[in-house]
Amino acid sequence: MSKVLTSRFVETAKAPASGRIAYADAALPGFDLRVTAEGKRSFSFRFRSPVDRKQKRLTWAYPAFSLSEARSEAEKAIRGLERGEVPGTAVERTEALPEHMAGLCDAYIERYLKKSVRRWKAAVGEVDNHIRLHLGDVRLDQISKAHVRKMLSDIEEEYPVAANRALSRLRAMFNWAAGQDMTTLDPTRGIRKPTKERPVSRVLSDDELVAIWKGCDALAYPARQYVRFLILCGQRRDDVRCMTRSEVDGRTWVIPAERYKGDRQHLVPLTDGMLAQLSESEVEEGYVFSLTNGEKPYGNLVKPKRALDKASKVTGWTLHDIRRTVRTGFSKLGIRPDVAERVIGHSVGGKLRETYDLYSYREEKLRALAAWQDHLFGLMSERKDLKLVASRP
Repeated sequence: MSKVLTSRFVETAKAPASGRIAYADAALPGFDLRVTAEGKRSFSFRFRSPVDRKQKRLTWAYPAFSLSEARSEAEKAIRGLERGEVPGTAVERTEALPEHMAGLCDAYIERYLKKSVRRWKAAVGEVDNHIRLHLGDVRLDQISKAHVRKMLSDIEEEYPVAANRALSRLRAMFNWAAGQDMTTLDPTRGIRKPTKERPVSRVLSDDELVAIWKGCDALAYPARQYVRFLILCGQRRDDVRCMTRSEVDGRTWVIPAERYKGDRQHLVPLTDGMLAQLSESEVEEGYVFSLTNGEKPYGNLVKPKRALDKASKVTGWTLHDIRRTVRTGFSKLGIRPDVAERVIGHSVGGKLRETYDLYSYREEKLRALAAWQDHLFGLMSERKDLKLVASRP
């Protein structure tokens, strides 16, 4: 909104319900009054540096600076810009602003996600795989609802639920950016999630499970070993994907609390089948499933999943369905419910029990996983052309 700012308006301008709002000054282009939800007020002047052509902003806190004083400073800055000077020596701060969405993505990741979000890597994936991919080249001051709708349409075509997650992440990003005085725009406002989510109950049949295992022969390292390890252990996708050699001790894998859901460590006994998959990794230090010799975890899962669908002829499933299938398999095999829940890392008995019951249940978990492995290999042994443990070099 734009109007000629007055001292009276500066004092009485209504604060927004959340975030902040900017009132542009019609009398001085680039100059505005900013009001936060807490009622804090400041003056701002946007300009483009004559040196690096990057957009910057000057700010003056109110009431330390009155409207006339802040306007006067902004006018001085304009005269300096006309002489090719970069203003900012006599103001509260000069701040470089991102020009494109890619720059906002970088700032959001480095200044917020990595510092304030515990499981920030998953959030970075949403930013990089969706927002940066589709909107990275769009100028921040030109972003519109049309850009957002196009992004959601492109994502929804193949990943309906991911489109919802991308919208939520983009909305959070703009809320954060508004709080950092990076923008007053919010192109997500009024846009609804494109996909109606329903509880997922997909459980793979025995034939589908065997077909997927066999289909892994069409995959290269480390996708083949990764998917088969998932089938054998029933753990969360990212917990397996980010496994490191330091977490494995003999026949035991312990996921540390700092990267496990629920802020507690999780012990997974390793069966012969799991160890066979791990033995095919040449990584001695770092991430086990890696294409960079352990420096980074394997992350290219989209193309291998498509190849696996084609090779197995099983469609309409996700990698997370493997976890649900394993848990359902435990019940079919008569595994005690509390043991089955502990194997896949669910909390049993609430926080109080976790505090006082420190027993690891390692042997019980191992028996459950061994029973599941025997069941799985029994299904596959009925097909003589199927190897139980991959031997591809």
